Amino acid sequence: MLLELITALVLATTPVHAAQPPELPGLGTLIDEHVTTAMAEEKVPGVAVTVVAGGKQVVDKGYGLANVERGIPVDPRHTRFLIGSETKLFTAQAALQLVHEGKLDLDADVNTYLTTFKIRDTYPGRPVTLRNLLTHTAGFDEDHVVGSGKNVRPLGEALAATQPARLRPPGTGVSYSNYGVALAGYLVETVSRMPFGEYVKREVFAPLGMKDSAIACGGLEDTGAYLVDGSTTSLDCADFTASGAGPTSTASDMGTYMLAQLSLDPRLGPGVAGEMQRRQYTEDPRLPGMGFMWEESPYKGHRMLFKGGDMPGMHSYMFLLPEQGIGIHIMSNGDGTGRHGLDGFELAEKIMDRYLPGAEPPSVQALSGVSAEQYEGWYQSSRTSQGSIMKVQALTDSPVHVTATADGGILTTGLKGGRLRWIQFEPGVFQEEGGWDRIAFPEPGQLAISRATVVFDRIGLLRNPSLHLALLAAALLVSLVALLGFPVAAISRSARRRSSPPAGPRVPRLLAWLASALVVVFVAGFGGLLADEGRALPLVLQGAPVLIALLVLSSLTVPLAAALLACTAMAWWKRWWRRPGRIAYTIVALGITAFAVVAVTYNLVGPPFT
Repeated sequence: MLLELITALVLATTPVHAAQPPELPGLGTLIDEHVTTAMAEEKVPGVAVTVVAGGKQVVDKGYGLANVERGIPVDPRHTRFLIGSETKLFTAQAALQLVHEGKLDLDADVNTYLTTFKIRDTYPGRPVTLRNLLTHTAGFDEDHVVGSGKNVRPLGEALAATQPARLRPPGTGVSYSNYGVALAGYLVETVSRMPFGEYVKREVFAPLGMKDSAIACGGLEDTGAYLVDGSTTSLDCADFTASGAGPTSTASDMGTYMLAQLSLDPRLGPGVAGEMQRRQYTEDPRLPGMGFMWEESPYKGHRMLFKGGDMPGMHSYMFLLPEQGIGIHIMSNGDGTGRHGLDGFELAEKIMDRYLPGAEPPSVQALSGVSAEQYEGWYQSSRTSQGSIMKVQALTDSPVHVTATADGGILTTGLKGGRLRWIQFEPGVFQEEGGWDRIAFPEPGQLAISRATVVFDRIGLLRNPSLHLALLAAALLVSLVALLGFPVAAISRSARRRSSPPAGPRVPRLLAWLASALVVVFVAGFGGLLADEGRALPLVLQGAPVLIALLVLSSLTVPLAAALLACTAMAWWKRWWRRPGRIAYTIVALGITAFAVVAVTYNLVGPPFT
């Protein structure tokens, strides 16, 4: 039995490569029909699709326009797209090449190689290693640094200046980290003694003949990046290029890279492709996990590896099916109505459904006599930023809610867009009823799911975004009423010719009106930014004046809330105004205070603002 289990685990974690892929008749027509329809529906200007199989590129097509204003069509061989986080594959490859050469050690403390700065020793005896960096298990807080796209700094300088907090010990949960992979890129730069971009050009691109790919900023050339409303964004680079903020490539070049990965091409480095594709970390052996930057994303029983990339106005998807020798790559230069370009998963799944043998989800036997009550609660993504302005995304991302059922299973909301039932077939491990996905609770208060680069941490009521949204809504309602109510009351008093002394001091009322105005203006302005993430992210990365101005307004509500609470106390002590007036003022003060609490909680106050 033990031998069978070990054999099964080895087979699950070792990349297998088929010598002969399935026949793909009519593939070009399927892709043409899907892409042209989806582009029209999603309003995406340009798309490039590459499919490799049997050791060659079988589809390499461009659709639509690379540049709408100039009428330049998409050419899969020459049109460059921002590839975003797909760059992380190159970073992992470069680092593993240097591991093979004995210049880096996967399990050594990264501080061994750092000279100009050090990673803080947050968890003594638990150092961050290169292995952690390449599997997103270093435990760094996720952060988007305001202004990091305005004046792009050298990699080491940017890393030293913006080191995020470490929120969990290394190796205790996957949490996607741009900073962590950028740090891996800096290790490459440090031990190779050449800039990261130059190393990748020489040791990653050149051996494969990827002549139209570039790591350096400004390599986009004539391709436009289009936001949801069809406008363009000029943001094509930011700090941490090793994580993907700036690199570009063509569909054909990425097809070449897929072929090299599928064939375990030694030009990637001796044994490097196999190491990248092999499972290196999982929260539970019965769930998919991480290779070195490759994400295991199985589909209907087929082992599939995935890596995607997102930049404002540009999106890319890469899928590998190692057993079938198939690679699929989709790039688009518009956010589209769905805000993620042309949906690469939809196209890839349509291809797999057509050409790969179908299968039924595995049958599992529910455990009897067990309870799942210990797993109940609300769970929030580990990628939720704790120390930056991007924590505000949690207000629009509903946490996952887990409820136990009488038969030992659970119900979840917030996963896969709906309410799902899960069967507990082993202690703490559940399978979707009638589906393929699995979830597990590997540690107390931690939820792990299939096909994800995050875990979910249990949160209490005070950390629940639903509470914060309720406070924000109440504060906005109170502020709107006060914004209109104070002037109306002043006009009414004037009409009745009441003298000022009986009406109480004017300054407290003026402060309340001003604070209410700030809340209304901030919520209107910032809410408009949140409605379109593709437009908001460039404003954050560029440190746009409109964003800084809104943060200043939000920050002013904190001292104003303190002043209003003090005025409220004085109003009741010295009996300013009539009782209804004091009650109304107290409600306004509490509303402004509620807003200030939310603003502080979500890092919307400063200084500093960058």
